Amino acid sequence: MERWKKRSVELLSSLAFGSEGSPSVVPYYPQKTEVYGHEERSFLRNVPERHGISSKRIYNLLCELEGEMRANIHNLLIMVDGEVIAECSRDGYGINTWHLSHSMSKTVTGMAIGMLVDEGRLTTDTRLCELFPDVKYKDKRFADITVHHLLSMTAGVSFSEAGSVTESSWTECFFNSELKYTPGTKFSYNSMNSYILARIVTEISRTSLCEFLEERLFSPLGITSYFWERGPEGVEKGGWGLYMSAESWAKLGYMFLSGGVYNGHRILSEDWVERSSDTQAVASTAMGDFNYGYQMWVGRSTDEVLFNGMLGQNVWLCPRNNIVAVVLSGNNELFQDSPAMSIIRKYLGGEISDELHRRDIKQLSERETHFFDSRRWARPLEKKRGLTYLFGFRNKTPYDERWNNILGSYSFPKNNVGFLPLIIRGMNNNLASSISRVGFDRFEDSLYMLFTESGVDYRIEIGLYGYKECVLDFRGEKYAVKTLGEARINADGDEEYRIEFLYPELPNTRYMTFVLGEGGRIYCTLEEAPNNKIADALIEKATDTSSVLGFGMDLLERRFGEGFIQKKLEDTFSPTLVGADESLEGYGDIIAEEERSLAEQSRAVKVILTVVEHFFKDSSDTLPNSDDGADVDEEAQRKPKERGSFIGDLIGIFRNK
Repeated sequence: MERWKKRSVELLSSLAFGSEGSPSVVPYYPQKTEVYGHEERSFLRNVPERHGISSKRIYNLLCELEGEMRANIHNLLIMVDGEVIAECSRDGYGINTWHLSHSMSKTVTGMAIGMLVDEGRLTTDTRLCELFPDVKYKDKRFADITVHHLLSMTAGVSFSEAGSVTESSWTECFFNSELKYTPGTKFSYNSMNSYILARIVTEISRTSLCEFLEERLFSPLGITSYFWERGPEGVEKGGWGLYMSAESWAKLGYMFLSGGVYNGHRILSEDWVERSSDTQAVASTAMGDFNYGYQMWVGRSTDEVLFNGMLGQNVWLCPRNNIVAVVLSGNNELFQDSPAMSIIRKYLGGEISDELHRRDIKQLSERETHFFDSRRWARPLEKKRGLTYLFGFRNKTPYDERWNNILGSYSFPKNNVGFLPLIIRGMNNNLASSISRVGFDRFEDSLYMLFTESGVDYRIEIGLYGYKECVLDFRGEKYAVKTLGEARINADGDEEYRIEFLYPELPNTRYMTFVLGEGGRIYCTLEEAPNNKIADALIEKATDTSSVLGFGMDLLERRFGEGFIQKKLEDTFSPTLVGADESLEGYGDIIAEEERSLAEQSRAVKVILTVVEHFFKDSSDTLPNSDDGADVDEEAQRKPKERGSFIGDLIGIFRNK
């Protein structure tokens, strides 16, 4: 087993079953070091009727999206003929605020390669061994890998997203990795292909990827606010890690839809636009309605093009209707098969011949203003009304006395839980987290939360009538956060205190629920969206495809109870911490009791890990590494499976696909 796969096993085990200390297997370094960029509006805004589309159609589209519980949309922008006809943001988000795009980053990297090709500095037939002559490789077939294979996801290299969490020398590991098949023979989505493309741009241009694109792409399109995380080798990640706003993505989409031209300036050659949007590799039908071009998805039976990133990041191009739709979300989706995109394609992808009525325009405007309001998790209080409030004699937003019962400070036993959502912590290797203390304090009419994580003290205001904004620094990584609290009575009749940590730059949201228990105990449940459901499909696919893996899963279920694996996933993404009120005598005994309980669970885990280690060590029948959408076809299922790569699949959920 390659080292990165073994480390993936270790990391997954630590995350799923708990461990003492940081689960990280490679040195940590801050990756998100900038915060909160805003893009200026560039496109004209107009009513849909101006372009032959009824506001009623868009209204119905928005209603259906809000009613689709699998859709958790943050920002939506729809353009026709270069004008914005609809734009909505869920409360707390913004069309002009940058947002993590995950694998939509690949499309931008692909454009950079296209520019090098257009400039005559590179061809798609150029072999990697010519570009990296000093890098050694084990498999002779590496000599045949070309730029085309990277662009079309047909290189066949096994080192993938899982390895980017467990290794620091990405380029060396890529070339030292195994080949799953002869290059060019199969489609296997792998974000490390895109990272090597980014390396190619930096090697040829002798600049960073962002510097190369600033002159050729970002500046000509008026994109001034963006941020691209870098890998451990100092190069932009290429396949993920790019932050841009919906407005900026609309510019890229419209430029591509216009044949590579923006505001009269040629950005990409027509030839590159055509090649990028032609089918270069056939993807599994299980992945959706799109095949693969050059770092973008292309319709199987339509002229549609899709820039796609996991968790619901999409730029959809419909040439026949001259439409660009940008959707930034927080969905439980790994690939481009999306209920939300199916709805958008249903309303905007076919022939449009609407009756136009001015009365529909106001109705659409109201729907845009209250986009996804029905899906709030924590609900703000309504501001007080009346003449005394209107003229300032009384505060419109007084303190909510229901929070008085929870005021105070609470200690928690050792844990591996953080305020930053687990998916982001895993992707950025920011795993050394432990919440040791949480407190609540009132100052005048404001509510504050005080918490200690990994020895660092924080104090933030909790919004009661709307979101309160701040910036949190987690071990050198900076994140904009908006908080909203709600005191309520839950279904069991208990007082419950909800706090939403909305990260406007991320697809991810942290939800915290506090319930006071007996004897000075407090129960803190931390949930997040997206959550463990993104792993369900991988587990189902794994057990269906691998008989030995299915047997191993069944063995664990029989040993530790039915639903054990699902429960561990839920506990990993949604842990409940039991703390104690520090004002009570003997609160330390409660903490000690909880730590003893956790220690007993840890001893049981050793048995689990022994089973898992033995299973993956001795078995040669495991799921082939599907990375982020590998084509697991019938032929691959009949052949002996690559050892240990299912673990790579699971750990890959913490990396961008």
